[in-house]
Amino acid sequence: MRTLIGFDHYTVSHRGLAPGATLDFARERGLEGVQFLESSQIDEGLSPDRLAAFLQRTQEAGLYLEVGLPSPNPVRRTRELDRPVPAEEHAQYLVPPLRAVSALGCRHARVYVGDRHDRFRSDVPWREQVAATFVVLKLLTPYLLDLDLRLAIETHADFTAAELLDLLDRLDERAFGVTLDTANLPMRLDDPLETVKLLAPRVLCTHVKDAVLAFTPRGLCWQARPVGSGILPMTDILATLIQARPGLPLTVELHPRTYDLPIFDKKWLSYFPGLEPASLAAVVRLAALCESRYAQGDLPHPEAVETIPWATRDLDWLASSLGYLRSVVPALARL
Repeated sequence: MRTLIGFDHYTVSHRGLAPGATLDFARERGLEGVQFLESSQIDEGLSPDRLAAFLQRTQEAGLYLEVGLPSPNPVRRTRELDRPVPAEEHAQYLVPPLRAVSALGCRHARVYVGDRHDRFRSDVPWREQVAATFVVLKLLTPYLLDLDLRLAIETHADFTAAELLDLLDRLDERAFGVTLDTANLPMRLDDPLETVKLLAPRVLCTHVKDAVLAFTPRGLCWQARPVGSGILPMTDILATLIQARPGLPLTVELHPRTYDLPIFDKKWLSYFPGLEPASLAAVVRLAALCESRYAQGDLPHPEAVETIPWATRDLDWLASSLGYLRSVVPALARL
């Protein structure tokens, strides 16, 4: 089964492309699909007719279409509105976006529970945010089953793999799965390849990118890289995915910035109560391999990369990722 390669609109969101122009952008660059953050990016009013028309345009362009949903975490909505948001209210808030996903012809929607800060907040501990989200997801399950939709919960710099699997094991498998962001895994101190092996059977959609790590006085920093140009074992990761989920589209997502991973800070590490030493060691090993390549000069250091404006490197990174995937995926699909 042929593997399609597309991209996430977030990668070029700074370019201000309208939805239709985003489809044109994909076709002009040989990409085969587009993922949008939410249906409201396509039509703010979530009009079924306008969404259906956009689906038709996507199909006529020969592209696959994926969309996301606002976060099902009611704690995030509480902060946004500056008032308590009960689970029932938040679930009802998500029903119109769910119907919009269905109007777009999608069978799953990518969701994230928290951003890279939510895990470390002191006002509402992460475990309480996950518990509140679980209630919302349970309330949404009948709607998902009725619409024949599944929510694909992302490895979004929030969950560890063990936490995500625990959540999924308590939900109806007919209605839930995973959005696998390949490069986010070491950000939450998960061994990338071993984690992909665990999650692959449940993956519904992807954010494919590479990453590098570097040592800092506080521990480590993380940075995204074009697919195949970082330190992740991308060939093995892709082979595992393709074998477990034949026909799964590979959606490239890239972005700038370095993220701090202060693993030398005991308080920061305490936010990972289930952390296995072997998993942390695997991430540190990747950082050591990066440092060796920085010293050899065949891998640019994150600080040097970040001096280049994102609008100057985004298209090159996207083209490089597409070229790598096209060069390795056909052979992996035949394994």
